Amino acid sequence: MDEKNEPDLSSRDADSGERTEGETIDLQAERKIVRKMDLNLISVFGMLYLFSFLDRSNIGNANLTGFSKDLGLVGNQYGAAVSVVYATYVLFEPFWNVMLKILTPKLLMTGSCIAWSALTIGTAFVTNFSQLIGVRVLLGAAEAAIIPCVFMYITMAYNRDEYAVRHTYVFAFSAISGAFGGLLAFGLTRVQTAGLHGWQWLYLVEGIISICLAPITFIWLPNSVSEARWLKQTEKDILAKRLARNRGAYDEKERFSWSELRRCLKDPKVYIQAVSHFGIDTTLYALTTFMPRIIAGLGFTTTINAQLLTVPVYAIAAISYLIIGWLSDRTKLRSPFLIGVLCSCLIGYIILAVPSTSVGARYFAVFMVAIGIYASTSLNLVWASCNHAGYFKRALATGVIQLVGNSAGAAIGFIFKAQDAPRYLEGMHFAIGMTLMSICLTAINMLIVIRTNRQKRKLIAEGAPDDPSLADRNPHFLLYL
Repeated sequence: MDEKNEPDLSSRDADSGERTEGETIDLQAERKIVRKMDLNLISVFGMLYLFSFLDRSNIGNANLTGFSKDLGLVGNQYGAAVSVVYATYVLFEPFWNVMLKILTPKLLMTGSCIAWSALTIGTAFVTNFSQLIGVRVLLGAAEAAIIPCVFMYITMAYNRDEYAVRHTYVFAFSAISGAFGGLLAFGLTRVQTAGLHGWQWLYLVEGIISICLAPITFIWLPNSVSEARWLKQTEKDILAKRLARNRGAYDEKERFSWSELRRCLKDPKVYIQAVSHFGIDTTLYALTTFMPRIIAGLGFTTTINAQLLTVPVYAIAAISYLIIGWLSDRTKLRSPFLIGVLCSCLIGYIILAVPSTSVGARYFAVFMVAIGIYASTSLNLVWASCNHAGYFKRALATGVIQLVGNSAGAAIGFIFKAQDAPRYLEGMHFAIGMTLMSICLTAINMLIVIRTNRQKRKLIAEGAPDDPSLADRNPHFLLYL
């Protein structure tokens, strides 16, 4: 069949593999419900992301105010403490992703919030390197149930062409976390009272704020969005129809199956995006962890004021990704935007890696990297979430991608070495190589998607039925480019 005379597959694809048969849904009512979902779900997810990311990465701000000296850290022990949290974090990501549907979102995310908050409070009272390492190992296991599961929940509640914008909302909270963390650190690290140093107050206050999120999460987060206490019965009825229509992308009735996990592990797209994600996350963790030290080394600021100068960088990161995510959903394209933001990171790292660049150019380069850090991390996951179905295949696929990607966090402390501060030239060279690798792998994955969709369109032209029970094997489930 001539491609221009095909059925309107783009609209079906835009609706996340929805079936167009059955009861219709009033579009105005649906938009109103989606806005209500955003207000109630994304606000909870955003706060969980904000404080989990802040509690994991605030070691960078703590290190500017006597943290290493008070704990007697020597050599690259600080770098090891930064990295070790990801050793357990990455191992538990696929596990919690799969367990989310089994344990239920309400119980899993509430329990994680309580655990990570208690560990953050406990960090304020560690006295040596061994205790710090122990707390950071446990922190990684606890926090691994938040970010991956938030993104899986989005695939359970929204359509495929709605994923990126919801990711932008959540990742915007992460950028706000960076800005808020800098401001909070600026104030709290100056506190010297009750026998505690400033960095101890930083951990203590952030942990107490975080634990307040646990009861909110338990009360406000439904196990299925169609059961939410903040929806009227008429809205629940409409949402139930919407979920039934979206069964090709997510089936509420799906039960755990080992065959789905095996099917995931046979898909080459998983491994391509996983390795690419490692390169992408090199950028994310390098900048978020070491940016205060990088900026402090520019030569025109004191160490403390470096915390304040991180605020506009995170603000630009948040604003730019909100725009990019909206455009990605609007155009129903992932990879072109992903390659674009990776190029922004590449330019920034190249400038930072040149020894003779001016202070102004290096500060500009930090902004260039920041434009890409959240957009690239999120778009790669959104792309994978769009192109894998049903639930357990998608859960393992995105979990594996994040496992490999977040391994960059485990390695970053050994790549950006303390003795290389503040320029971290060796680390910058590594980041350049990783970013180039991610650009190439993204291009390869694009070619696979194009070929797969060509095969699916051929089957549709031959009269293949639309069977949502086949999940992403359904010929009518076109992949997102």
